[in-house]
Amino acid sequence: MASETPPFDLEAYISRYPTTSETHLQRLLFLAHQFHNTNATPPNETAAAAFRLAISQMKSSGNHRRYQEEFAESSSDNSPESTSPASVSPVRNNVESSGSRGHIIQHYAKYDAQFVADARASMASQLEVLEGRLSTAQSHINKESIRTALLALGEFLRGRGELREGFRRVVRSREYCVNGVQHWNTCLILIEMSINLREWANARETISRAEHTVLGDSNDPLFTHKLRVANALVCLAEGKYTESAKLFCATSLELTNQFSTVLSAEDIALFGALLGLASLDRENLHSQVIDGPFKARLELVPSVRDALRHYSLAEYGSCMSILHNTVKRDILLDIHLHSHVNTLLDMIRDRCIVQYFSPYSSVSLEKMGAVFGHNVSEMEDIVAKLIKHGGVEGVSLGEGARINAIDKTLSVFSSRTVERKARRRARVKAAKMGIEFVRNAEGMIMRVACLENGLVIQGGGRNKSRARDAAGRPTDRMVMDVPEESDSEYGDDAMEVDAANPNDFD
Repeated sequence: MASETPPFDLEAYISRYPTTSETHLQRLLFLAHQFHNTNATPPNETAAAAFRLAISQMKSSGNHRRYQEEFAESSSDNSPESTSPASVSPVRNNVESSGSRGHIIQHYAKYDAQFVADARASMASQLEVLEGRLSTAQSHINKESIRTALLALGEFLRGRGELREGFRRVVRSREYCVNGVQHWNTCLILIEMSINLREWANARETISRAEHTVLGDSNDPLFTHKLRVANALVCLAEGKYTESAKLFCATSLELTNQFSTVLSAEDIALFGALLGLASLDRENLHSQVIDGPFKARLELVPSVRDALRHYSLAEYGSCMSILHNTVKRDILLDIHLHSHVNTLLDMIRDRCIVQYFSPYSSVSLEKMGAVFGHNVSEMEDIVAKLIKHGGVEGVSLGEGARINAIDKTLSVFSSRTVERKARRRARVKAAKMGIEFVRNAEGMIMRVACLENGLVIQGGGRNKSRARDAAGRPTDRMVMDVPEESDSEYGDDAMEVDAANPNDFD
């Protein structure tokens, strides 16, 4: 069984990211909201510490826009960014989409109106200076000066919470790049800003542009691996778990915290191992995660490493116990993984169930439920879905898997049994078709014989009628109506075939 979950170390966690970066601020605010919402009796100490660090960062950078968003105070300026819904922080969007109520920062800190006024005035004056530099560079038609001025404006606006406006300025600077190194620097900035904005289409487009136009001129040996990490994160957001796992596992071990403005070394290890466990089959999981070069990264996430070890040893109950009791807390607190928690854990559970059942031909649902922590009814529903969808990617429960609802067992027929039952069903179907053909043929022969002998059968109120000759004239002969064909002649055979149940044959 897994040990008790250790307390969350906020300072150790947040120290992985640069203190002035956007991801540092977003993660602090996300953690604060998550801990506040999961605490039955607020205020929560961890939430208070996270809000305190976030407020300190916002004040040091003059980010009055994000500060006002958290306190739900409207801005008094009339700039389009202040009134547009697009300017709302991705953290607020995540929190609101998860069903929690915003503005909880008011439980932990008081609104500082003086800071907002000072920060707004300071931003206006600095923005005027930067815009002046850009105008001067444009008047002199100096491409390098224009590019530098646009990048400075983009960084300045991003630090003040104007993410989209900063993104537009950096995009414009790309037009004035004159060599590969400048393109490389600009592409990384755009990728980082796109991820902070959750603009995954823009991130993928920038990654593709960088791969095709920058790689030959880049002077950073880890540049391709940074692109690979960003691409893996985009695939994760789009639900492409297998592709994302392979990209994370293919990242060089030399890339640790050089790209921590997006993901830290611990994040790469956690994402790669968890996604690999959820989406890769046993062979690929061993070659790419457990026994491959990625294995060195697992030392950064001991709980996930232990879960992988139990999975490798076919100890599926212990694996799921660690994931639910220890790892789940960590991924629920991750700003990128939290929305995929239930999906990924269900994928891992389904894969474990398929692997657990593979050596057997019949298993008790009660015993299986005891291993995976479900009652019989829940286990039956889970297995029924697996049978309906044919198992999980790359692995199935086997052809002919069936649930015995009376005995509460899961059974699978061998390929020989399935083939024998198919032959029996084919023979039964052929026998029915033969009986039907004989019945139709004899009926047709009888009708032709009646026509050749001048007999016409007419129905009436009484069970007899007058016969007519070939010219249609009535004769003196009276014939009884021919009764409808009876199944009596074929009754035994028909009953035998109809009663035949393919499942009853040996």
